[in-house]
Amino acid sequence: MGAARTAWSRLYNKWSHHPTTDFAMSALAVAVLALVQRHHFLVGHDADQRMNIYATVASVAAIVGGFGTAAISQYATSSGQRMAALRQMFGVHLRRNWVGLLTSMLIVSGGCLAVMISDTQKEVGWGGWIAEYLIVFGAFRSLRLVWLFRLLIDVSDYDAENTGTNSSVQVNRVNR
Repeated sequence: MGAARTAWSRLYNKWSHHPTTDFAMSALAVAVLALVQRHHFLVGHDADQRMNIYATVASVAAIVGGFGTAAISQYATSSGQRMAALRQMFGVHLRRNWVGLLTSMLIVSGGCLAVMISDTQKEVGWGGWIAEYLIVFGAFRSLRLVWLFRLLIDVSDYDAENTGTNSSVQVNRVNR
């Protein structure tokens, strides 16, 4: 059990410190879906339905990007001892995650709009694969946003409840 826990911890740290892993995880997920489905999920949809799907995904990505902005504001204004320790120890990784989240939601939104513009035929073709990738990628990044929100809320709540305690112990509790 110790080896499995160590492996899981390493995987978790790799994922949390390197947001670019979401690109690879999305590609892998779409490749698996391609093997299982043998076609992208938009094959059975007519052009009007596809336009609605693209527009909806672009809108949702923009909204999620807005949530990310709200979380960044919470991060920037939190000032407790535990938050200071978190920033000192993991600030580079947190900034990388925040910038990655905002950038990725722009990519998902802009990508869906680009697919919408280029989808002029009766059959969607490669645009369907691109849209499927963008949707999976947006889902992975949304999970990352939830993880970051939870982390910040936990740290902020703990700082609000416990002032004047050992911050190194508190940061380790967050990183579980």
